[in-house]
Amino acid sequence: MCPAFQSASVSTTGFVADIFPFLPFVSSRETFDQQMGSYIRTTYVQQKFAQDFGCGNIDLRNTDELYPRFTTSVICNAIVQNSIQACNLAGDDAPPLCADTCAFYAQSEALITSDRNLCPNPSNDLISLIRADFTNCYIPPGSLSTANCVQGVANEPNNCGYGNSTIGLCSYCASGGINSTDTCCYNSDVDNRCADVVLPSLVPSMTFTPPTSSPTSSTSSTSAPSEDGNDNGSGGGLSGGAIAGIVIGSIVGLILIAGLIFLCTVCLRRRRRRNDSHNGSVFNQPSPSRQGPLAEKTGAPAAAPGFDVLPGGRIARMSALEGTSDSSPSGGRHAGLAAAAGAGAGAGGMSSPQGMASQQSEQLPFFKDYYSSDDIHPGDRVAVLWAYQPRANDEFSLERGDMLKVVGIWDDGWATGVMMDERADEWDARRQAQRDSGVSSTSARGRDTSPPVSGEIKAFPLVCVCLPEHWRKTIEGDGSTETGSSGHPIP
Repeated sequence: MCPAFQSASVSTTGFVADIFPFLPFVSSRETFDQQMGSYIRTTYVQQKFAQDFGCGNIDLRNTDELYPRFTTSVICNAIVQNSIQACNLAGDDAPPLCADTCAFYAQSEALITSDRNLCPNPSNDLISLIRADFTNCYIPPGSLSTANCVQGVANEPNNCGYGNSTIGLCSYCASGGINSTDTCCYNSDVDNRCADVVLPSLVPSMTFTPPTSSPTSSTSSTSAPSEDGNDNGSGGGLSGGAIAGIVIGSIVGLILIAGLIFLCTVCLRRRRRRNDSHNGSVFNQPSPSRQGPLAEKTGAPAAAPGFDVLPGGRIARMSALEGTSDSSPSGGRHAGLAAAAGAGAGAGGMSSPQGMASQQSEQLPFFKDYYSSDDIHPGDRVAVLWAYQPRANDEFSLERGDMLKVVGIWDDGWATGVMMDERADEWDARRQAQRDSGVSSTSARGRDTSPPVSGEIKAFPLVCVCLPEHWRKTIEGDGSTETGSSGHPIP
């Protein structure tokens, strides 16, 4: 009955015999097995389930199902541990039962007493009694050391430690359960033995977890809820597993918080870039003041006579266009604008703007039309798609349908030109009439080869205009009816 405890001796007298009354009748290993087997089937069941647990009248003729898992191993352990002093047993001669086996035993007790067919009316202190059985089982020193303790399966290898209990074995090895792949289930031939067994729907009144710390530091490290779902029992300190769980959880939480901070930082940086890009639009740049004296830029080349050094490329080129023809402009941009200076002579004197000097804008030979695949060149006519409200005196006020003649194109998306009397719809109607009459138009691109138009030269954004031959289809494709003056082009 106790093959895993062969190195131990047992006392058959004294208080050990008072606890286990069959021991005085033992004289050999064979009689020990016979007397202990009879004790487990009768006296043990009567005392444990009928008297202690209060299960009521029990039929002692068949007690197979009243066998908690590893019952024999638990009784062997109790006899050996109580015989240490009487038999002068050393530590290696009296190995304790492993704590996890004690937990399996107590868990099985809770499962059996939750079956009202086996235990109709359990006592009110059932939870405390089962907890006491568990504590008394694992309290001997060494029960937490797997190298020195006795595993229940080593002492009871058959039927997964359930003796002759069919319900216990089949419940443990139930198909789809967490234990269904246990080797002992295969060795016990559960497929055939449990084929026609109807298992009760049981919910144990308590659950047990083997302790992970020394028994002297905690009387019980189990979680044992009472039958009504509440547990008012006192517990010891935190186990090693609980501490490890807290530490790991804290580390994971810190990692998650760090990840959230990183994501927030990335999102803020992206939003800042978008705002910076939006603020860099030509429509969000503040127009420099046209009043007051010009601020001097330290280290900048001196401007040629007749050309004021103005802030921003557009202001610089407007200054170039307003200069006198007899002035000698300095720098590549002023030289490129010398030819246009005569055309801008009639624009009148414009006040010198205030701000920092900049001569970085360069004149371009052409600029790609935003609304077609064609290029806009100096001398081309362009039609206004989007209204624009000027922010400075040297900017045109644009209305949809206005037409301008381009004088200069600059690399910051602005151009200079003169306003024409003809409207875009008039130009489009005239072009359509020429096409219908079969007249070959040599100005299909809107290029004006006539002498330069005299008039006031001002700046305008190229994003608001297109070549006149694309004006009609762009308007119709947009579907907008906006024609009034607004501070921004219709997006």
